[in-house]
Formats: sequence, structure tokens, C-alpha cells
Amino acid sequence: MGPLARTAVIGVGTVVLSAVAIGGGLWLAGDVPGVPESGDVHAAAPGCGMVSDELVTGLVPGAVPETSEQGPLANGDSTVCSWSSAGLTDGPQGALRVHLSARFTDTTGEEPVTGVRRAQEAYAAMVPVRGESVELPVGEGQVWRGQVPGTAELAFHIDNLLVWVSYAGSSGSEPVDFGDARSVAVEFARQIGEAL
Repeated sequence: MGPLARTAVIGVGTVVLSAVAIGGGLWLAGDVPGVPESGDVHAAAPGCGMVSDELVTGLVPGAVPETSEQGPLANGDSTVCSWSSAGLTDGPQGALRVHLSARFTDTTGEEPVTGVRRAQEAYAAMVPVRGESVELPVGEGQVWRGQVPGTAELAFHIDNLLVWVSYAGSSGSEPVDFGDARSVAVEFARQIGEAL
């Protein structure tokens, strides 16, 4: 077997093992990946491809993709994307992350809980009391100061999709002020909202 064939076999084996591990982990945890119902507008979480390179580099110059993951949630679907300009020698550095989670209607109880309601509940549980309202193309969101200096976080939901944005920036060895971090997070959320 040649090196190319061995690489292909290893690659396929890794994918199969990952799928088995995810499926087995969900089964052991008692969580079965849900399926969307007819009222669930988002049948899956959008992929990272919905975010253009121009959008990211316009907000975080020099940023490159770091994470692109998609997989099942308990009764939903999730995507996590992140970009970073860490390691640049000139200018400010930053890291931008978005987590998109489609919540599906839960029909396991006596009364079904819609995906929209599940997204609203997850949003309410995520947003801290110190959150500040911000108007977005898809409605209202909340933005707040992250736990690490130079970080802003923002969340909003549209239909049964929950969107969480996080930005952390630094200039030299100092974190950017919250106003600058907030501006990046809000603009990113606005443009994502328009794409949805």
C-alpha cells in the first residue's frame, strides 16, 4: 500500500471514528440528535461559509480562520467559527468567534416546546443582567463586557437560531477598551444578521 493510500485510509478511519465517538457520546449521554419540525425555520445551523473573508478582515485585519466545527446538539444543530490575527507583529490583534445554534422543536413532553421558544429560553439564560440592548437588522440583541479585559460579547436570536458573538482585542500589550471591542462585536452581528 502506497503512502497516498495509507493517508486516505487513515483519513477515512479518523472520520468514521469521529462519527462513532460523537454518536456514541450522544447515546451514552441520553441525547439523540434532534430533527427539525415543520415550524423550525432553521433546519440546521448555518456553516462558517456564510461569513465572508472580507467581513472578518474588515473588522480584524490580518485575521485567519482558526476553528470551523459543525455538529449535533441535544435536539438541535451547532456551528462554531473563529478567526484570529494573533501573532501579527504590526498593529492591533484580535480574535473573533461566532457560535450559531439551531434549536429544534421538542416533542418529547406532553406539550411540544417550539424551536423558537427554546432559542428564546437559551438566549435569556445566556445574557447577563449587565447586558445592554442593541438594535440589529433582525431585532434586538444584547451586548456585554466579557470577563477578560478587551472583550465584548453579544447574543441575539432569530426564529429558532441563537447567535453568540465574542470579540477580544489588544493593541500592543494592552487590551482594547470595551467601546472598541463592542463596536467590532456589534458590526459583526449586524452583518451576520443581514446575511441570515
